[in-house]
Amino acid sequence: MERKTVLAALVLAMFILVIDTTIMNVSISALIEEFNTNVATVQAAITLYALVMASFMITRGKIGDIIGRRKAFRMGLIIYGTGSLLTSISPTMAVLFLGWSILEGFGATFVMPAIQTLVTSNYSGKDRALAYGIIGGIVAGAIALGPIIGGWLTTAYTWRYAFAGEVVIVVLVLLLSRYILDAPLETEKRPKLDIVGTILSALGVGLVVFGVLLAGTYGWWKARQPFYIGGVEISPFDLSPTPVFILAGVIILLCFALWERHVINQGKMPLIRVDVLRDRGVTSGVFTQMIQTLLFGGFLFSMALFFQIALGLNAMQTGFLYLPLSIPLLIASLAASRLSALIAPKRIIQAGLFILIAGLFLAIATINVEVKGLGLLTGFALIGIGGGLIAPQVMNLVLSQVAPERTSETAALMSASQNLGMSIGTALMGSIVIGGLIVGATALIDDNAVIPEDIKPSAISAVKENAIFLSDEELMAILKDAPPELSQDVLRINEIARIVGIKASLWGLVIVAVLGIIISIFLPPEILMSPQTEQ
Repeated sequence: MERKTVLAALVLAMFILVIDTTIMNVSISALIEEFNTNVATVQAAITLYALVMASFMITRGKIGDIIGRRKAFRMGLIIYGTGSLLTSISPTMAVLFLGWSILEGFGATFVMPAIQTLVTSNYSGKDRALAYGIIGGIVAGAIALGPIIGGWLTTAYTWRYAFAGEVVIVVLVLLLSRYILDAPLETEKRPKLDIVGTILSALGVGLVVFGVLLAGTYGWWKARQPFYIGGVEISPFDLSPTPVFILAGVIILLCFALWERHVINQGKMPLIRVDVLRDRGVTSGVFTQMIQTLLFGGFLFSMALFFQIALGLNAMQTGFLYLPLSIPLLIASLAASRLSALIAPKRIIQAGLFILIAGLFLAIATINVEVKGLGLLTGFALIGIGGGLIAPQVMNLVLSQVAPERTSETAALMSASQNLGMSIGTALMGSIVIGGLIVGATALIDDNAVIPEDIKPSAISAVKENAIFLSDEELMAILKDAPPELSQDVLRINEIARIVGIKASLWGLVIVAVLGIIISIFLPPEILMSPQTEQ
């Protein structure tokens, strides 16, 4: 009975962590309307949420080693619940940033690594594999139910109720957590927090993702508009801030790796033992995990823009349109957990990536101003099946390969890569959407017969410098004083350019998925649980 109670607590905790972002994705148009903001601001909130988790996940995993994994689990839930409460009553976008992006993201950094480690301390053998499979299925179920729950509450009542409901679940999990066995630290040394490593890792990851996020506004290389810090323009050689921030982040992460090696040579406790990345199975697993969440984070964000901004659907309609993705995702996830007893998880992951690519191709072929419903929904189903085959496999595969004393830091590293993927996915797809929109709008303006030739250069320049993913209603408000014929043409250009941007983001995801297939070649080939083991 206690084993089931423990699993219920861990499952509920994972459920609210995953459902959170899906709710925010289907609420984009509601947030824009309620807070009088735009897509870029909501995208920044979603990206910052995942960024906070990615930046501090390794650190919080180490704090779990210091204070105990169960205590870290509870502490994270309290912080997360406080953030959910603040989000549910937020009067401004700034308060939502604090409650959702920062407090919830920060609390999740305690909870997520602890969940992975507490599974290993409360279950063993086939029970552990089953627990990971169930948690993987719950992740898929949360992705399935999140858009429906969030869409229904947002449309029928308010998006705020979803976050208030999370507070109730947090209280329930805290009550159940007393049955959880703490995970003992498999080392004689008492862990200490590496402060310098903490700063370097958080700053490096933060700069990389921030750079990707800026690409949507400033471009990937040449700056579309000046970049200012404290009122001072910083655009040397007309260079976009994107490569500068990304390069700075990479350099700081290299310094982090060198610092951790120095700490180890001094005989002290590092934030993470970088030599764990010398294990090809761990490294390939970390990158596969990151690619998996990048694919889903980017796809859900792009489709939210398509459904809510391009098609003008409300949150509930968006939620139900995710069903052809979500239900196959849940079924495939549960089936994959059983298949791993017979087929190497590596092969299941690779099959999932190929199926996911097929779904992306079908989505690209059918997404248009006039949607071909059956083709698009079939593409969604294939993407769901592919994602469902991947999701439950990676974490269990990697953690089964490492020594017990490395479980905590490896789980933290995996969780960090998971959230880094989600963060980069949202930021990257947002920037590609804007880039595609600019390319499409520029070509359409240049070919348009209604727009006067002497106005075209300034119109194209304005698009490049101030490109925003606008709904028809937002654009009509801007064009209220323009001649009717010109307004209709601009609306048509925006309508087509939005589709070009969405398709560009999906092509970007295809490239990422192909990269995932290449990386998956280096995953461990073992079958984790044979039929004999189950008996």
